[in-house]
Amino acid sequence: KAAPGDATLFYGRGTIRYHYRDDLGAVADYNLSIALEPRQAEAYAARAVSYINLDRLNDAIADCDRAIELKPDLQLAYYVRALANSFGGDNDSAIADFIRYNQLGPNASTYYNLGITQLTIGLYAPALTNLTKSIDLQPLIATYYARSVALAGLGDEFGTNRDYSAALSLETPGSGSLDSNDEHAYYFRALARLARDGREEAKADLQTTIAICDRKHNSYLQQLAAAKITEID
Repeated sequence: KAAPGDATLFYGRGTIRYHYRDDLGAVADYNLSIALEPRQAEAYAARAVSYINLDRLNDAIADCDRAIELKPDLQLAYYVRALANSFGGDNDSAIADFIRYNQLGPNASTYYNLGITQLTIGLYAPALTNLTKSIDLQPLIATYYARSVALAGLGDEFGTNRDYSAALSLETPGSGSLDSNDEHAYYFRALARLARDGREEAKADLQTTIAICDRKHNSYLQQLAAAKITEID
């Protein structure tokens, strides 16, 4: 018979397996942990992360729903559910969750995630506001590229060029580069380059976007990137 502490042990082993990219093993351990202690909000949220990696978006959303029901202030659950909704193309729900996620602990990353989700569906003004807050806290290459796209959408040519130049100044050999796991960074750099007739560079970025999306199961952005490549060709 399992001891009460086994729920924590299974949860810990699931986390280790997740970090070693064994999502099937992680889910198996999270299942055991939840069976022993079904009111662990953190275990549902953690299992949801592995479900996303296994392309089981509906299961991930259901787990986040349960986690939030058990612990309404669990920031991770809102973030994971936002990702699952975003990957599946439900950007309105994703934005609502990113807003709540941001309210529970705002930082550069939370503002960035909210801003790029808004930007993806053409909400330029709110995207600009959130990307600006992100840059104020942590000026990163990807955020400048994304904000340049938002400014272009609002017709601000001066601001667009300023942010594009800022991104270029940060993106130098030995100084800085895009996060190799951030599909949005490459997507928005592609759009920024495309606006400057950098068709081949933009196409390369879109191909990188597709590769990252394929690995992360972000079907929505993958489709957008593929459509952009078709436009270029």
